[in-house]
Amino acid sequence: MRCMQKKASNSSESIKLLSVVDVLEPLSTEEIHWLAQRTTERSFHTGDIVYTPADACAVVFLVLTGAIRVYRMVGRQELTFDIFRSATIFGRASSMERTQDEYAEALEPSRVGVLDLRAFWQLMSQNPDVNARLVKLLDDRLRLSWSRMTDIALKGVPARLASLVLDLLESEGVVTREGHYKIPARYTQEQLATMIGAKRVAVSKAFGKLQDSGCVRLYRRQIYVVDLAALRCIAAAD
Repeated sequence: MRCMQKKASNSSESIKLLSVVDVLEPLSTEEIHWLAQRTTERSFHTGDIVYTPADACAVVFLVLTGAIRVYRMVGRQELTFDIFRSATIFGRASSMERTQDEYAEALEPSRVGVLDLRAFWQLMSQNPDVNARLVKLLDDRLRLSWSRMTDIALKGVPARLASLVLDLLESEGVVTREGHYKIPARYTQEQLATMIGAKRVAVSKAFGKLQDSGCVRLYRRQIYVVDLAALRCIAAAD
């Protein structure tokens, strides 16, 4: 990603999308317009790289639409640290300091606002409510990251996969007409494998065990949870 281009994202649609970003909701209309004038909007196709370790720009990323995956290379294997969906912030603001081996990739067609870090901190210094929301957001993400790393270190693949399904269910799940739960996003087994530090074949076998237990089913690459209590039991197993 090249950070030199500057084109203000101040259309009415972009302003509306900025106004619903989680940490920015306390801002006034005037402050949102101020922010929009300093934000560059970029569009990405599925699979496009948002940034690589070579991109050293001090910027904040605002997901306006779509989904962005942040991952690192561990040897030759990708390890996904987080997936950021629309109406949230990521990048330098969420990690405070990007590591040298961090990448970000669009999981689906996405629109991303790019804001200079200095402008973001100026906004933060003048808005304690935004500051408080950011602190809570960072704390929640840190706890989730530690939880996943602990799972990778201590649990088998079926338990890790069950924990991941529960996390995805909490962040993006919906209820079906039958009263079951569904994760709308169509994650590939390879993508799920990078999120729990496993091989794709191990994830495939783990899904088989979860389906045999009757707690989940797969349909057209979507995950349905039909027995939440059973899924929680498997997630809690060592």
